[in-house]
Amino acid sequence: MQLTKKHYIIISLIWLALAVIFAAVIRSSFVFGMGVWFNYKYFLHTHSHLAFLGWIFNIIYYSMLKQFDLFSMKKYGYLFIALNISVLGMLFTFPFQGYAVGSIIFSTLHILLSYIFAVFLYRDTRGDKSIHRKFAMAAVLFMVISSIGPFSLAPIIVNGMKDSIWYDLAIYFYLHFQYNGWFVLSIISIIAYSIKVKDVDNWQRAYNLFVISTFLNFSLSTLWTNPGWVINIISVLSSLMQFHAIFLMSKDIFVHLRTLDKFKSMIMKVLFAFFVLKIFFALAGSIQEVAMFVYYNRNLVIGYLHLVFLGIITPFFFMKIADELGISARLSHKRIIIFYLVVFLVSEFLLTITSVGFNGDTILLITKLIVYTTWLLAGVTLHISDVYRAAAQKLPN
Repeated sequence: MQLTKKHYIIISLIWLALAVIFAAVIRSSFVFGMGVWFNYKYFLHTHSHLAFLGWIFNIIYYSMLKQFDLFSMKKYGYLFIALNISVLGMLFTFPFQGYAVGSIIFSTLHILLSYIFAVFLYRDTRGDKSIHRKFAMAAVLFMVISSIGPFSLAPIIVNGMKDSIWYDLAIYFYLHFQYNGWFVLSIISIIAYSIKVKDVDNWQRAYNLFVISTFLNFSLSTLWTNPGWVINIISVLSSLMQFHAIFLMSKDIFVHLRTLDKFKSMIMKVLFAFFVLKIFFALAGSIQEVAMFVYYNRNLVIGYLHLVFLGIITPFFFMKIADELGISARLSHKRIIIFYLVVFLVSEFLLTITSVGFNGDTILLITKLIVYTTWLLAGVTLHISDVYRAAAQKLPN
């Protein structure tokens, strides 16, 4: 089936809307009684799968088709439909049973279908020797590698090790190669394609550094097991490699930003700063004492993940979609994007200060404020999604 651009955009945005609604409900459970119908873990699994596979996977899928001009190939349309049927299956199973037969079938189906996407994309772009294709292939490789995590859970559970470190490490393995590999390198691929890279040698060096450091940086996700100083050193080196990589890419990026209007340039500079901050936090987390403090303060972990997903990935694709739809220059759009980022920063600040050690009443107040800002951020995201969906409807079939 040959889907049009608007189908890919609208479907991705629908999943984003559902993901943020689940996020707001989950956060509300910390303050308000939710009743017997609510299971925190089940809803958390639902939220994460909708966010990862419904929103981010789909919008990257669309972006890959766009940059390699693959929309005319009907197999990608059929595959996209199959992928989203599996996500729909997760929506109707995870909230009611968590990880059980039904949800495992649908999540496994999505993984297997993503392998097909990886093969299709590799074969259909073999003639492209560009640097953005190299980043895209590395991203897809990390997507495939990440699936080792969920596939290893079954033998871990069967062997009675669900309460061991291996169970958590399998989950962290999946998360790491998803957001540090598949997501981040996909965005770099899109950037390389958009700016028409001039200093190819520097980008090739950056590519090598990112690929190697992504493997090495998994060490950061193991520090809570206290594996020894060698792993701390590896973690430090991987972060320093990424700092060097973005330095190598920064000249072309900032030259390109000068060609954009002031608003786009400002937003992209903010997102660039967030990415630098992400690497800095990873570097700081390489210190064993910091790693243990973060591990035992869940809100810091959530804050870090939100920095990646809500602070970098989501606004990046917001800007790309707005450009695609021709609405990025609207004053109303500029205001809502700025408001989104402000609310995001407030929510990050509130999540962070919960680890300071306030008394019970203060923590309760901060927790309530986090709930309110979560709903506010969800509302802003829903509004942006609705604006984009309305504009996408006007695209030609």
